[in-house]
Amino acid sequence: MELLLQQITAGIVSFNAFLWGVPMLALILGFSIYFTLKLKFIQCHLVDAIRLSLKKSRSAGVISSFGALVLALAAMVGTGNIVGVAAAVSTGGPGALFWMMLCAFFAMATKYAESVLAVKYREKNEAGEYVGGPMYVLKNGLRMPKWAFTFAAATALMGFADALIQTNSLAAIYGSVLHVPAGWTTGLLVLLTATVILGGVKKIAAVCKFLVPFMAIIYMGLCITIIVTHISQLPWAIACIFKSAFSGTALVGGAIGITLKEAIRYGVSRGVLSNEAGSGSGAIAAAAAQTPNSVRQGLVSATTVFWDTLVICLLSGVAVVIAGDWQGGQLFGADLAQQAFSSVPAGALLLLGSLSLFAFSTLVGWSFYTAKSVQFCLKKPVEKPVYMAWLFVMCLGGFLSPKLVWELADTAIAVMCIPNLLALWLLRGDVVAETKLHLKEELARAKDRNE
Repeated sequence: MELLLQQITAGIVSFNAFLWGVPMLALILGFSIYFTLKLKFIQCHLVDAIRLSLKKSRSAGVISSFGALVLALAAMVGTGNIVGVAAAVSTGGPGALFWMMLCAFFAMATKYAESVLAVKYREKNEAGEYVGGPMYVLKNGLRMPKWAFTFAAATALMGFADALIQTNSLAAIYGSVLHVPAGWTTGLLVLLTATVILGGVKKIAAVCKFLVPFMAIIYMGLCITIIVTHISQLPWAIACIFKSAFSGTALVGGAIGITLKEAIRYGVSRGVLSNEAGSGSGAIAAAAAQTPNSVRQGLVSATTVFWDTLVICLLSGVAVVIAGDWQGGQLFGADLAQQAFSSVPAGALLLLGSLSLFAFSTLVGWSFYTAKSVQFCLKKPVEKPVYMAWLFVMCLGGFLSPKLVWELADTAIAVMCIPNLLALWLLRGDVVAETKLHLKEELARAKDRNE
């Protein structure tokens, strides 16, 4: 069985090397740069977008704009911000961080465009709730039902893969630090997740409103502590990140065999896996928001990339480069993260707590995406059965190879990107038109303290 899993993993790695080759990387970066230029650097309105995310709205929608923001962040800010970043450093070298950050800056424009289209083309379901996302954009905006189905099916696959990722990462680190059997960790995580997701989207959003800010502050504090503790090595780490971004690790004495192509590949793919810009999944949450127009939620959604990648992932990556033994080539993912965070007192336990919160929040957020995607494919309200299937798949996550799990996620997210990018390109004019119509109005609202 072990040999079979190794062969399957090797096959998926080869397939992903094709999926995440130059064409896919060029498309994702190209779209992000295109929308950045076409929308006249929409990223410049980040401060106003953050202000808008905190304002209440009585407009039509299922959950508040802030609720949609934290739901999207809950799905985004997961073990990928810790284990995924560590995996990017161990497989792509520290240069992967540079490409991850560069991609994230431009990706804010892509995230904005996805959310604008999701709100514009959303619809009401049988329960009277607003639903949307790239599958509805493809169906309602472009009349392309086959592509819509492809996106929804790939999103459901990614959702179940994510259930494996979060459970697998948590079981691995609990076993490593506290020697807790994988079955115990998995069982408790399944039970806690079930108590939230079976309560529906409003309960999911309510939990996320409390959980996301709390866990982000704790984890950022831990990363900053590691960086301050190793402050003398910070200049070296920064130089290392920039040098290896353009040369692999050959010039900085890193792990043998890491090339420039791998640095870019893992930086971009892990960035997309973390902030989801280009894949379109975050737009599913955006479509449920109470928002007066598409531009407001587009601006709010763009801030998720800033918080997720340009803040949390960057801090995580610098901490791993400074304190982790990524150069040895023996540690991967959760093991590398654990080794790096163990460099400060109680660091391993605090990392364990952060991972627990991150994994839980992502499971909660992605369960919603998965349910909406399966519901779209089957054209029936099947949320509860999907949640039960989701919980069952979680049970398998604690016993699979970490490498296999992460590669499966890379496959699913690549398939999601293709129809989503197609919709973005064909409806790029709609994004520009909506922006011209509502942007000035929303920027004025952001500065209005009385609203």
